[in-house]
Amino acid sequence: MPEESIETSVRIRRPIAFLYPPQPLKICPLPGELLESFPQLATFHEEALDILGWAPPLQRASTLSWPLHPTTVEQVRGAQVGVVAFSWAATQLLAEAGLVPDVVFGHSLGLHSALVASGATLITDTLAVVDRSAQFLATKHDVPEGAMVAVTGFTAEEIVGLCEKVVPAGTVFPAIVNSRRQVVVSGLADPVKRLAEYLCEKQAWGLTEIPGRLPLHTPLMEPLAEACAALIEGARCHIPHIRLIHPTTAEVVHSVSGVEWLWRGHLLGMIDFVRALEEMERLGVATYIEIGVGETLARLCRWFRRDISVLNVGKPELLERVLHARVG
Repeated sequence: MPEESIETSVRIRRPIAFLYPPQPLKICPLPGELLESFPQLATFHEEALDILGWAPPLQRASTLSWPLHPTTVEQVRGAQVGVVAFSWAATQLLAEAGLVPDVVFGHSLGLHSALVASGATLITDTLAVVDRSAQFLATKHDVPEGAMVAVTGFTAEEIVGLCEKVVPAGTVFPAIVNSRRQVVVSGLADPVKRLAEYLCEKQAWGLTEIPGRLPLHTPLMEPLAEACAALIEGARCHIPHIRLIHPTTAEVVHSVSGVEWLWRGHLLGMIDFVRALEEMERLGVATYIEIGVGETLARLCRWFRRDISVLNVGKPELLERVLHARVG
């Protein structure tokens, strides 16, 4: 990189938070271009796939092409393993450049990456759990069909009030609070559809269907709690050596038991990104770096506070800029 470009690179102030996003729901640059631009990043990515023994070219290719609406078990496995493998590879590359976080947060699928980054789990165990979880999500279960829809234009409190008015009690819940004006609702398929139709009439800013057949992050997942807990069977948990923000409570997870409970129930509890950001602000976080492709969490951070400083590594030029940033 030319010397003058390094001089004009960004300055990163501590404390630093690494934010790990979920699987993208919109078309965005996939990591193939990044892997071509950064050989060491590609090496780390290959090491991650080696852990699972994903040798066939077609199987590895699935980790670089994430369909917006995966329909087969192999597509879901490839997409979810691909997201976590890339996030881990990017984290390793940043660490080699001397850039490590003070705080980590993982949103939905990104929780797995945050667990590894905090030292709470090992990448070997984590990728095995991600692969099992992907197969679990892609398999039909003996529970009523669920659905999830991201709703923009209403607060979580307003959504609760509308659910009480529009759908039967206990059928639809706020599952993910992305911002003060975007909430993901989850629940039984027909009531979710009915609520979405009502919200369209009420001129919601936007509705985005999230693929899947389970009412994730709601009490309706309770019949599958034992099966969810079994997904981490045999995986080792450790005390985090970097602050790990719980996605539901926004508390810092301090213990092995706390990590285990979090990992066992990662498909059950509501995600509250707003509370997590409030906690990170309380901890004095000065710089946020989204470790993934797209800008899902960067956009949500700006909805939280317009002047928040968020960097992203999802494009070659952005990753190059972060790698040569001045930290202080």
